[in-house]
Amino acid sequence: MKSRITPSKHATKKTGRARPRGFRRASLALALALPAALLLIWSGSAAASCNFLMTLATVGSAPGQVLGPRGVATDSAGNAYVVDQNDRVQKFNSAGAFVSTFATGGSGAGSFVSAADVAVDVSNNVYVADGFPERTSGIVQKFNSSGGFVTSWGTQGSGNGQFIAGAAGLDTDSAGNVYVADPGNHRVQKFTSGGTFITSWGVTGPAGVAVDDSDNVYVTDGDTVKVFTSAGAFVRQFGSSGSGNGQLDGPRALDVDASGNVYVADTNNNRIEKFDNTGAFVSSCGSAGNANDQFAGPQGIAVDTAGNTYVTDTGNDRVQKFGPESAATPPTANAGPDQTVECAGALTSVTLNGTGSTAGSNPINSYSWSEGATNLGSGSMLSVSLPAGSHTITLTVTDSGGGSDTDDVVVQIVDTQPPTINVTAPNPMTVECHTTFVDPGATATDACAGPLPVNTSGTVDANTPGTYTINYSATDGTHTATASRTVNVVDTTPPVISCPANIVVTLPANSSATSMAVSYPAVTASDSCAGSATVNSSPASGSTFPVGTTTVNATANDGNGNTASCSFTVTVLYNFAGFFQPVANPPTFNIVNAGRAVPIKFSLSGNKGLSIFAAGSPSSGPVACNSNDDAAVLVDTITAGSSSLTYDPLNDQYVYVWKTDPSWAGTCRQLVVTLNDGSVHTAYFKFR
Repeated sequence: MKSRITPSKHATKKTGRARPRGFRRASLALALALPAALLLIWSGSAAASCNFLMTLATVGSAPGQVLGPRGVATDSAGNAYVVDQNDRVQKFNSAGAFVSTFATGGSGAGSFVSAADVAVDVSNNVYVADGFPERTSGIVQKFNSSGGFVTSWGTQGSGNGQFIAGAAGLDTDSAGNVYVADPGNHRVQKFTSGGTFITSWGVTGPAGVAVDDSDNVYVTDGDTVKVFTSAGAFVRQFGSSGSGNGQLDGPRALDVDASGNVYVADTNNNRIEKFDNTGAFVSSCGSAGNANDQFAGPQGIAVDTAGNTYVTDTGNDRVQKFGPESAATPPTANAGPDQTVECAGALTSVTLNGTGSTAGSNPINSYSWSEGATNLGSGSMLSVSLPAGSHTITLTVTDSGGGSDTDDVVVQIVDTQPPTINVTAPNPMTVECHTTFVDPGATATDACAGPLPVNTSGTVDANTPGTYTINYSATDGTHTATASRTVNVVDTTPPVISCPANIVVTLPANSSATSMAVSYPAVTASDSCAGSATVNSSPASGSTFPVGTTTVNATANDGNGNTASCSFTVTVLYNFAGFFQPVANPPTFNIVNAGRAVPIKFSLSGNKGLSIFAAGSPSSGPVACNSNDDAAVLVDTITAGSSSLTYDPLNDQYVYVWKTDPSWAGTCRQLVVTLNDGSVHTAYFKFR
């Protein structure tokens, strides 16, 4: 969206009067201060182009060259006269070609010690002011249009027609009267064209002098321009100290065109400033440097009848000529394309870019950004922080000539993104059954709205294995985001199983059975999650168990893939009641002759067959003898033969004939009878 402000138009230059304008020049003391002035860099707004045409004179002492040029003036034919530190007057035609030179260095008639300024009257007579402070006479000299010496005046002193520290700027009026700045005496003196003193008036620090078509006298005084009538009555003043538009810093010279516009050589700001006939600032041009349109302490200026301007570029040892100023073209503001920026918080950083703005006649020296009545800042590029919403921001550009323009840019701070939900803790989450579950929750943030509350739905039964979902949602008022957590309730803990104690039973008496049915207490199991568990036992309770020891294995399953097991034994024993005579049972030692066979008699309450011994049984081995042991003489022995086992059904007795060895005499041994039910029975023997 564009809007334009039309700048005020500069006054158009008109053809000047036939009477040429003179150039103002400071005293020698001021000229010697120039190097310091040249070090000052103008810090104000950038100046526009000065409509450069040519360079009249370049550095040197040959004809057509200059060293530290000071004053410049033009005649009715458009010729320019320049005085420089070569202490001479050089004449150039309107095309910039060298024409002639006159005067020399010295203190006599027709010579200068330090030419300060030059002026040309309506008859094309040339006047030169000598700024040398020690010159005692001939401070102002007059030459005819051909350069011939005519007359001079001015001596050292403070009286009428006298000067202290030489003269500075000078100019002539429509009657040919000559106005000369007398800085040492803080005044301006007025003379006839022949040098007769007319009047004077006080000015604190006069430097440059110019006279307009109405014979008003303009004087640069410090950092201001003062205007007087031809009789010396004060009219007005303009300008102030500084480097901004309409401000001055040590101006040395000035001139007035036919329209009353005032051109000031703003020496220390390295520029030319133009004011209208009321003293209002119009424009400025030039800047510090040595390129075209640039200056290094300009000290002289003159405007010819065609509106061309001549400037002595003192520090650059040259004279530049500029064409008339054209009508100013305003700048064009360009605030850049409209922007849509994603919101980044309560305030979002946005870069405003006005670099696409273009200058008109004068360079842009100000960029100002605003939103409504609120000033946002300045600069061709500006970073601003804006809240969400639509913002119409206006760029105003202003150039050094006062022209301006505006342009709007619409910045939309939008929120097109939903919030971001961060599910806290691992997801999915695994929870052991029958424990306490606490949802870790979730957090939500939004690039625009910041942290947001989170709504939660869904439950988890921690006592029942399964997969559960907890849902989260958050909204920034425009967009909603969702997320979920998966909770797996699992059972990884096996049941707790409990088996009964080992069980020992005895076969029925008076039976030939070698197995029997045994019922045992139930195996129990519990589970923290399922509550109960299925138990399988093998062999099952009530099964027939053979003689000996059988292991019962029990397994509990909670239905969730977890098992636990335990075991116990069921031992079925024979009815063994001990050894019968002739063998005495422990702890008694049976005394027997070594080498005899001993009948080992016992009963199992029924015929169990002859496979009643465990492998390797019976067996014997030595034991320690002790005289204090109980002992009994075993008398019922038989002749040794092979060891053998028989069953006596009449007496329901098993008889095992144990063959002893004669070498055992004098030792003690034990006979170990291990039955295949696992029972172990021992008898002690002492051999003789």
